[in-house]
Amino acid sequence: MANPCLSYPFPSNVHVMSSVPLKLNDSNYLLWKTQFEFLLSSQQLLGFVNGSVTPPPVTRTVTHDNTQTEESNPLYESWFCTDQLVRSWIFGTLFEEVLGSVHTLSTSHDVWLHLAESYYKSSLSREFSLRHSLHLLTKNDKSLATYCREFRRICDALSAIGKPVDESLKIFGFFNGLTRDYDPITTVIQSSLNKLSPPSFNDVVSEVEGFDTKLQSYKESNTAVSNIAIQAQQTNEVHYVGNQRGRGRLGNNRGRGGYTTRGRGFSQHQTTQNTSGSRPTCQICRRISYTALKCYNRFDNTYQSPYAQSFAALQVAYPVEESRLQTQVPQLM
Repeated sequence: MANPCLSYPFPSNVHVMSSVPLKLNDSNYLLWKTQFEFLLSSQQLLGFVNGSVTPPPVTRTVTHDNTQTEESNPLYESWFCTDQLVRSWIFGTLFEEVLGSVHTLSTSHDVWLHLAESYYKSSLSREFSLRHSLHLLTKNDKSLATYCREFRRICDALSAIGKPVDESLKIFGFFNGLTRDYDPITTVIQSSLNKLSPPSFNDVVSEVEGFDTKLQSYKESNTAVSNIAIQAQQTNEVHYVGNQRGRGRLGNNRGRGGYTTRGRGFSQHQTTQNTSGSRPTCQICRRISYTALKCYNRFDNTYQSPYAQSFAALQVAYPVEESRLQTQVPQLM
């Protein structure tokens, strides 16, 4: 007796999980559907789920000796075998909670329709949500690495539901979220998009990351110059009161109080500032115990103060325009 399952394709040796590695859930229906359709098309079985292959009659009429009798239809049995094979393939790619909602459906077409009604709208709304998040994503105060990571995550999520973002739209969306600090590099890259071989999204990200590295180094250089300028300004504002031995003067006076007088008609005042133990510092060589008026480097034109040496080293490490240094850093003599 011929095998009734041979009238319709019956590829029983197909490894479904190698063609459809995903298991259906609320967020990946479109991608799961695409992969499963590729598998069914390769085996000429897509008509079983989309309804183009209809089931034949369950029975057929047979005439013997002018007598008509009803008997089972072998063609239906063949169709049923293949349909149940496709149904088992679908069940094998479902999670338990999904399988519980379709296990009572008898044909692969019924299962396919139920899954489409249950998960297509969910995937569609998720697609809209992801595209909206991608449109609103901006760098703002985030680091470039964090911004790139979030942008790639949303693009990967769209690809996971079968709605990948086009390369050109991905690039323009990435530029849209950057701040004005990146306008120079984005302008250059946009001009190169009209070439015959435009850069890919990964190439664009690499270029922007290189620009960001230089941008951060410039900011660190400006911060270092500003800090040294502030320190130099604070040093110049230090007022040293000479260590005089007379009384009635400010400074390290002998006697009581920061300001004293002797004689009648003068009230005794005491300052609240404690200057005991303070020693003068030279503004030229930065040595302690004398001021610039007594420094022997005062008339040496070839002598460079420690601050001047620090600025020279800074200019080597971080090139800064001379005009900027003159406005930001006071000259130390």
